Amino acid sequence: MADSDPVHLVNDRSILARLKIETRPHHQQTETRLYARKLMAGTLTRTEYGHLIGIHYRFHQALETAVATQSGFFAGYDRETRRKTPWLVTDLERLGLPLPSPRPGLFADWNGYQLLGALYVAEGATLGGQVVDQALRRIPDLEEAAVPSRFFGGYGDQTRPHWQAFGTYLTERAREHHDEVVDAAGRAFDYFSELAGPPTVPARPV
Repeated sequence: MADSDPVHLVNDRSILARLKIETRPHHQQTETRLYARKLMAGTLTRTEYGHLIGIHYRFHQALETAVATQSGFFAGYDRETRRKTPWLVTDLERLGLPLPSPRPGLFADWNGYQLLGALYVAEGATLGGQVVDQALRRIPDLEEAAVPSRFFGGYGDQTRPHWQAFGTYLTERAREHHDEVVDAAGRAFDYFSELAGPPTVPARPV
């Protein structure tokens, strides 16, 4: 096989490079469904913010439940430090919203390598949350309800070091299973669209 063959080049990429490149369409679709444009434009409403936090709650609660059942596989992974569900509960309580109905079956049949792919999505969302947190601070109508956001605040000034440490962990743990991890990460991104519900169709002018 020639070095210029696309399949050869894909297989030669590091797992982190493959995840970034091959899940990009899923990532972009997720951003569209999770109010990225409204966040950046400063037009996100309190209701939409509550919906956004609820989506993340259902995703992370299901993922963390599944990871907890495979503690043997995840030896060396700091599960307690990286739990996002308590952060999301804090934000929902601040909004005066009940906890959304859980989706325990979301990752229930995923193996450890597949869950690694989902954790890549979860930790990436925490890293990207730094941008969201700053956007929320620029929306006056959300000041009392959303600022500061415990979830989007992530690990504070330790967010990037935590991301880098996770990248090292994933790279070591995913050896010989890159295809499985990448495929699962794409599916995990798509779960966000599923949890968001049907896309909103703008009303036609009368």
